[in-house]
Amino acid sequence: MKKALSLLLAALLLTLALTACGAGRNAVSDEATQSSDIAADDAMDMGWVSGMEATAPDLPEKNSGGGTSSDSAGALSGQTKIIRTASLDMESRDFDAALDTLDQLVSSLGGYYESRTIYQAGTYPHAQLTIRVPADKTDGFLAQAGEAAHITRQEESNQDVSESYYDVEARLATQRTKQERLLALLEQAVTMTDIIELENALSETELQIEYLTGSLRKYDSLIGYATITVFLQEVYKLSTEEEPATTFGQRLSAAFSTGLRQGLNTLEELVISLARNWMGLLFAAAVIFVVVVLLRRRIRRRRMPFPPAAPSDGADSSDFQPPQT
Repeated sequence: MKKALSLLLAALLLTLALTACGAGRNAVSDEATQSSDIAADDAMDMGWVSGMEATAPDLPEKNSGGGTSSDSAGALSGQTKIIRTASLDMESRDFDAALDTLDQLVSSLGGYYESRTIYQAGTYPHAQLTIRVPADKTDGFLAQAGEAAHITRQEESNQDVSESYYDVEARLATQRTKQERLLALLEQAVTMTDIIELENALSETELQIEYLTGSLRKYDSLIGYATITVFLQEVYKLSTEEEPATTFGQRLSAAFSTGLRQGLNTLEELVISLARNWMGLLFAAAVIFVVVVLLRRRIRRRRMPFPPAAPSDGADSSDFQPPQT
């Protein structure tokens, strides 16, 4: 009897334990279901459009380097983007002929003038030219430029902008994808608030697309066409390096020749300058002449002796004696 009672008591305790476990599982399940419903409601409230399923956008996978895998693949598969620039200082005895030769060279290579300024500085004309030629023909232009005029200075530089170029390209692709998704959401929009918010987001995205597109166009222009700055001037004699003299007499003779040549050039420039400004010099000479005449007259008046004083009233004029000199 006692054994049967013990078995019954054990069965009752086991039943109660199983019931408690089941209730616990149901409570946990209900709580999880409730939490899931609340999260779904929050996600719905955070969506662009009420009544639409709020889904997270598909984001590209990031690589270990911090960038996206698609960007890395694009940068690796793309070509190197180089911006080429050059600068030339040139001189010629025949300015017009040199300029015509440069014009023909630019035209034959398929280039164009971005800017062209011709001005008179002193006696001889000068030209400031900004030339754009296809990047693959830059070396040809630099090699043939010496045929137009004597080159006194030449500089070249290459700038690698591959990283910046592909970064802008990837950002543009992202903005276009965003634009497509916003347009899809706009077609499903129901309330006016959602429509206004989506249109504002679309406007900002379109501005970003225009900005990034303009940046890519500028890059393409600088990469596709090299920029060459040319400073051309007409000279009386081309500048040449003086050969080193082997003896003191040769060095002295070369120094006298250089001094004589520079003195003659300076004298020529002075005569030409006087001939160009003869009207101004004539006017200045006339003004100086008038000033000198007036000063001389004033000095003469100061040096003249004062006239004798007149006799006082009541005195006999015959008693007045002029001063003895």
